[in-house]
Amino acid sequence: MRVIIEEIKKDFRILLAYPIEIAFWIISPLLWAIPLIFQGKALIGGLQSTAFGSLAGTGEYIPYVLIGAIFSTYMFTAVWNMGNALRNEMFYGTLEHILSSPVRPFYILVGKGLYNSLLSTVFVIVQMLICAIFFGISLTINKVLPMAFFLMLLVVGLYGVGFIAAALTLLIKEAHGILHLFEYILFLFTPIRYPVEVHPITRTVSLIIPLTYALVALRGILLGIKFDFLKNSLILLGIDMLIVPLGIWIFMVIERRTKKRGTLAHY
Repeated sequence: MRVIIEEIKKDFRILLAYPIEIAFWIISPLLWAIPLIFQGKALIGGLQSTAFGSLAGTGEYIPYVLIGAIFSTYMFTAVWNMGNALRNEMFYGTLEHILSSPVRPFYILVGKGLYNSLLSTVFVIVQMLICAIFFGISLTINKVLPMAFFLMLLVVGLYGVGFIAAALTLLIKEAHGILHLFEYILFLFTPIRYPVEVHPITRTVSLIIPLTYALVALRGILLGIKFDFLKNSLILLGIDMLIVPLGIWIFMVIERRTKKRGTLAHY
């Protein structure tokens, strides 16, 4: 626990050394969503659509897209920050110190995962307050607990994804291309920007991605869209129980392999 806590403190110190990063991560999801809103308005002449409502369960396009943009922050911070965790230590000049210390990289990644969760939660809270003030998304006390429940299930599953991303970075070193590919796959096959029911392929592939069930639940809670609470909970829990051990196993296998080959700290 001491190693994990010190890792969290270290990452916060690094973040505070570059405060412009804080403004970027708070504002960027909203700026990313605004062009889509303008595009929708240009195509249909307004901000509501009957065809969109028949697929999404709500004709309100703005809240739908904003919720997808905001809560997908958890997924992307897990992929990028955990995926590049050990790579960043190399850039800082501290990777050799970590590897030569009696601390397993596994615990370093757990600390970075908790740091990402805390940081993403702060960003999401600020973004939701902005949306409540300027875009009319309703936030009430009775929505907080069910939202926190589904976010917890999502975050746990993302640790597994983060371990897999970190393993890929150890294996191929410069993983930006693969991480970008993973990001684009999420945009295509999860309901971040649009309902996946629009096409049978997107609908089918989305069933194996935890972000899909979390966004369905969160939109249902915030926008009053009907969804199956128990079904989404159990599916997310099942995915967590599968992907977290799988991610840890893949990371440990790749870590041992790179150590044996002597390529762990290679550029």
